[in-house]
Amino acid sequence: MTYSQAIAYLYGLQRYGVKLGLENIQRLLEAVGDPHRRFPSILIGGTNGKGSTAAFLSSILQAADYRVGLYTSPHLLEFTERIQVDGQAIAETDVAALTNELRHVIADLFPAPGAASNTPMHPTFFEVATVLAFMHFIRSQVDYAVVEVGMGGRFDATNVLDPQVAVITNIALEHEEYLGKTLGAIAAEKAGIIKEGTRVVTAIDAPEALAVISDTCQKRGATLLDVHASYNWRIYRSDLSGQRFSVGEKRQPTETFDIPLLGRHQVGNAVTALAAARLLRIAGATIPESSIREGLCRARWPGRLQLFPGRPFVILDGAHNPAGAVALRAFLEEHRFSGRLTLVFGVLQDKNWIAMLQELAPLAKRVILTRPESERAADPHRLLEAERFCPKIEILEDVAKAIALAKAVTDPEDTVVVTGSLFVISAALRALGV
Repeated sequence: MTYSQAIAYLYGLQRYGVKLGLENIQRLLEAVGDPHRRFPSILIGGTNGKGSTAAFLSSILQAADYRVGLYTSPHLLEFTERIQVDGQAIAETDVAALTNELRHVIADLFPAPGAASNTPMHPTFFEVATVLAFMHFIRSQVDYAVVEVGMGGRFDATNVLDPQVAVITNIALEHEEYLGKTLGAIAAEKAGIIKEGTRVVTAIDAPEALAVISDTCQKRGATLLDVHASYNWRIYRSDLSGQRFSVGEKRQPTETFDIPLLGRHQVGNAVTALAAARLLRIAGATIPESSIREGLCRARWPGRLQLFPGRPFVILDGAHNPAGAVALRAFLEEHRFSGRLTLVFGVLQDKNWIAMLQELAPLAKRVILTRPESERAADPHRLLEAERFCPKIEILEDVAKAIALAKAVTDPEDTVVVTGSLFVISAALRALGV
């Protein structure tokens, strides 16, 4: 099996859609030797900031001389980005070999529909990708795996792990058709990653959601560290080159850290990763404070407030829900981009795009609606309520052409902002030659 054949096989599994539940992945993992039980892990759930927090924590562990697996989703340009060891994406040859191995296991475990009356549901793309990642981590002999939850928590494929530390970044409304329509209901799903007696870190600031997490920890004998209650931090510098902030535990001296990721919300993600690293240290890991400082400074997470200097200036951001749009708006207003930008916006059909455009469109002179490269993409012709927030609306379905138009019609001293979905960011990166 070649890499292209492996990718075709994996993407072909998307026809099985989204399936929340652990039975399939448990059967599949058992058939390949339960690799998920053979490395210590950190499981990171939440609504926004999961990937950034995972990137920070992975970088901290690498700075402490551990060999670290990192599993995140979705990818921006290549499937291989999802599965990394020490910052290096899995090799295409390894994807091909592992996929070929899994394909035969799946064929034995999950016969074609109709072959038997009790035929189990076929594994999904995400389930197979998750097993592939865990197999790669074992064969790469990782010391730790930092794993981002896909959707929710309780029934997400990654929740087969028994993590040393569970992290829940924050809670906002998302995927209501799967997770519930209130913050409390969504928090209950996210809380599914909390295991008996484990250590938990959260940066949730919504009282309704925090109460659910706290109650779950109490019932399961888990130790909860509330970042907002346990740490004070202060941002000293936040510009287009990065951020410097001080942080200290309550009534303890503060220390100063630097991060390259932009947006004040990333400081909260960095503090969350710092808190998780210190809990790992209590669990036996050797993580000096110098490694925390170095790891935070070295962390990278493309597609999130990623800048492309030029005339006009281009900003890409993967904000894909109202909470992400709020954070993006705060960044644009803080750095005085408001009123001086062209917004290129594409979104998936299950997102609350009206709330997102309500945040972002009033900042723009012009909005260009486009279509993400996904079967779940919203038709830009159906987003015309954007006219309520910005009177100058255009539609260009191809993302690359939308960006080219935006650059052509934007004054050289102004800015193009591309956002709405990571699928849009993926197309934008290719259009910009990354």
